[in-house]
Amino acid sequence: MDRFRAMELFLRVVETGSFTAAAQALRMPRTSATTELQALEAHLGVRLLHRTTRRVSLTTDGALYYEEVRRLLKDLAEVESGLGHSAASARGRIRVDVPAAAGRHLIAPALPGFFARHPDIVLELGSSDRPVDLVAEGVDCVVRGGDVHDESLVGRRLAHLPVVTCAAPSYLAARGTPRTPHELEGHVFVNYFSSRTGRVFEVDWRPPGSGPDAQPVVRMARHLVAANDSDTWIALAIAGLGILQTPCSADVRARLQRGELRLLMPGWHSEPLPSSILYPASRHLPARVRLFIEWLTALYVDEARTAERFVAEAEARALSGGM
Repeated sequence: MDRFRAMELFLRVVETGSFTAAAQALRMPRTSATTELQALEAHLGVRLLHRTTRRVSLTTDGALYYEEVRRLLKDLAEVESGLGHSAASARGRIRVDVPAAAGRHLIAPALPGFFARHPDIVLELGSSDRPVDLVAEGVDCVVRGGDVHDESLVGRRLAHLPVVTCAAPSYLAARGTPRTPHELEGHVFVNYFSSRTGRVFEVDWRPPGSGPDAQPVVRMARHLVAANDSDTWIALAIAGLGILQTPCSADVRARLQRGELRLLMPGWHSEPLPSSILYPASRHLPARVRLFIEWLTALYVDEARTAERFVAEAEARALSGGM
């Protein structure tokens, strides 16, 4: 018995609901299809299908076997299609989950260039900040900010995005402009809290001129309001509800350029935010997923460089009194 052919036949019978249709799809006589399925059941020692004159249905064992065989054959097809590293081999669906703000302000505007190079890829882009069970939800990879500790996932660092401290002009007019972290008495922040744990994130700074090994000033900042969505978080700061310490994303840079936010404490640097792309350690990466990861890595590296230049220029202007 050709077990691979028998598994293919079994899947076809289940998916078409007919021995005749399955045999035709595989270009084999119907009697041969019946014989091969019987041989497969004998080999496994279980009955896989209930057969009547009108329909074919799965037994309990058959349903379990069907899910495993479908997964195995899908993985095998992906391994074969992924042996080539060229763009020509990249086709099919990718399911990705990314932070909502990154999806809206960074990834979505750049996607036309990706599809121009890879027109046979179909992307399903989930945008959220919630934890995702990649295997259970059928997601190929996720992008997450911060350090990730999950042994079931393989991580690839995308980039480190610089973090800035800023506030709306209305907030500063009401409460004054702190020049250092030591002048924060009486100030409030718009804080960010984790969707998964509910923990409010701390804020931190390193003194001007200090190296990466310098001990940072870290504190749990008081807030009137906190959010777990990046766009809402920024909107609250623009409304004048507190100081914001945030990655210097494209959206934040635009707000600073328009004067909706003002840079605070130039020279005091916060820990940059790492971003990583993660996928299951046990999963083979098809060519389409590898190409998407390579494209996304280049996109994030370029974004980080742009943000670093922006921060350096903005700080220089602020220190000279121009911002």
